[in-house]
Amino acid sequence: MALSVTALSPAHEVANFDCGTDELNVWLRDIASQHMKKHISKTYVLVNDDEPGKILGFYALAIRAMTPKEELPLAVAKKLPRNVPGYTLGRLAVSKAMKGRGLGADLLMNAMDRVRAAAEYVGGYAFFVDAKDAQAAAFYAYFGFAALPSDPLTLFMPIADFPK
Repeated sequence: MALSVTALSPAHEVANFDCGTDELNVWLRDIASQHMKKHISKTYVLVNDDEPGKILGFYALAIRAMTPKEELPLAVAKKLPRNVPGYTLGRLAVSKAMKGRGLGADLLMNAMDRVRAAAEYVGGYAFFVDAKDAQAAAFYAYFGFAALPSDPLTLFMPIADFPK
C-alpha cells in the first residue's frame, strides 16, 4: 500500500472519516475546509494512493501568535527575545481502522518536515502542539516535545531540535 500526504481538497471524503473522537471528526468535516479558505490553517491528509479519496489520517498546521518567552522553560527562555515566533500543530488524527500502524508518527514527522521548510523561508523558533488530553501529550513527549511549565497540554520543540 503506497501512502501519501496531500493538502485537503473537495475530492477527499471527510464525511466518512472516523478517528473515534467526535471533536476531531467534526472539525475535519465542518471546519478544516473553511479554515483553509480563510487562510487560518492548512490541513493535510494521509491517503492510500489506490483510494485517494479515503482519508486515513490528517493534521492541521497554523502560524502561532508570538509566545511570550516567560511561558517557556527557563533554560530555554533565557536565550530568547521577549516574544517567540512559531508554528502550531492544531489537530492530528488517524482513522480507527488504521490505528496501531505508526501512522500518527508518520503524520507528525511529515508535519515537522513542512514546518522545517517553512521556517527556512520565514523563520520561527519552535513547533507547538495543543494536546487534547494527557494521552495525546504523552504521544508528543515521546517524540521529544516538552510541556510548557504553565500548561502540561501545550508542548513545544525548537525547530533546531527536529530529527534530521
